[in-house]
Amino acid sequence: MRSKLSSAGDAADLLFGKTRQVVLRFLFDQPDRRFYLRELARLGGLSPGALQHELTRLGRADLVVRGRDGNRVSWQANLAHPAFPDLQALVRKTCGIPALVQRALRPLQRAIRLAVVYGSVARGEAHARSDVDLLLVGSLSLEEAVAAIAPVEACIAREVGIRLFSSEEFRHRRQTGDPFLAAILAGPVTCLMGKVADA
Repeated sequence: MRSKLSSAGDAADLLFGKTRQVVLRFLFDQPDRRFYLRELARLGGLSPGALQHELTRLGRADLVVRGRDGNRVSWQANLAHPAFPDLQALVRKTCGIPALVQRALRPLQRAIRLAVVYGSVARGEAHARSDVDLLLVGSLSLEEAVAAIAPVEACIAREVGIRLFSSEEFRHRRQTGDPFLAAILAGPVTCLMGKVADA
């Protein structure tokens, strides 16, 4: 049986080329932020020429808007486009931050009973300075989790804050009504692996 992890990565690769994934990930995960070409090239590890070509194509489709700051050109998702909410949801599920975290955790999936993104990213309220909040439950060590997530942090230029619990500690905290855990589970979460009830 195929996991959600591989299907999210496969869907992104099928729907979008590598350059388009980078552009959409940054512009649609942070729609309130303007990006400069060289900034996107540095963050995405791509050539400015390939990015310029992709941004121009997306601009012609009115999916992104171009702005000027003196001689510098910036790009931003077009929030007024009728397809923006649907495209943003698709990008987040296939090549956005949650999908990147899923792929990064893939080598550790046997040791993970539950992985969820919570906080501003899960609520869809993330901004340029938002960190990514990740809850992990399983038998992996914090060192393993940090090492797996480090490339994601470099790619998205954001910190990923990891809260790690063993299955026993997670169950105990849920049963005793731990306020921190209750607040996480009461809010919106993006489930990457497992189910809360099974953790």
